[in-house]
Formats: sequence, C-alpha cells, structure tokens
Amino acid sequence: MKENTLDVLFYLFDNYPEMGENLPEDRASMHGYLQDAGFLNSEITRAFDWLESLGDEAARVEVTYRMSATRVFSREEQHWLDANCQGYLMFLEQAGVVSPEAREQIIDRVLELKDEDFSLDRLKWVVLMVLINRPEEENSFFWAEGLDMYGGVPVFH
Repeated sequence: MKENTLDVLFYLFDNYPEMGENLPEDRASMHGYLQDAGFLNSEITRAFDWLESLGDEAARVEVTYRMSATRVFSREEQHWLDANCQGYLMFLEQAGVVSPEAREQIIDRVLELKDEDFSLDRLKWVVLMVLINRPEEENSFFWAEGLDMYGGVPVFH
C-alpha cells in the first residue's frame, strides 16, 4: 500500500464520523485503530505530529515584509507546490482569505508532508486545516463549509 501522511489523515477524517461513540479517547488508542486499518507506524506518527504542529505557537512562522514585496517561492517550495498551487496561495492572500503569516504556515505544512502526489485539491485541505487552527483568521469557517468529509479528497465549492 502506497501511503503517506495525508493518506492517514484523510482516512482518519473520512472514518471519524463512523466511529461515533467508539471514538478512542487518547492518541495510543487512535494509533492502534489506524494500525488495524493497515497504516504503517511511521506514517501514523508523522500524521499525529503534523496535526499537533498546527496548533503549536512555537512553530508559527513570523513574517516580516513590506506591502510592496512579492513572495518568491524557493526551489524546494516549487518542487512541492506547482504553479497552480502557488497561484492559488497568492490568490487567497490577495483576496484577504489568508494572512501572510497563515500563508507561510501553509507552505511550511506542505513542505513537511513531502507528498509526491501533492495537488491543488490537497493544498485546499491543508489551507482548511491551517485556518481552522488559527482562530485569529476570521475567514476560517467560510472554508470549513466547503469541505466534503465523506467523499475522499476534499472538494471546495
């Protein structure tokens, strides 16, 4: 089974509603649930670490910029974010949906995934996860409404 961190997270979120009252209370129980589903220990650990890092204040990226500055993507960032993803991030920032700080956290979270199959749909999911974990971002709930939790890769309308 070819799997990565996002596959584990998608599986977890896709099956979370079905777990209902049987939802494990702790990380160890959830880890066992995911292992029973066939995921590798290393990917489960990476998925939990990735999720926990979303709310970690120490991991927040501080942005110093000028309003006239243009964000240039490094070679590494270009490797993981194609032109469509880069353009979408810039669009979200220019539209006021994400702040420069949120944009940098989104990029950081994408780089951490190292997902060879990364796409615009997956970027939208990462954007949602970052915005939900940034209560200071006033548009977070706008994005949450478009998430299709039951149809595999999230689709925004």
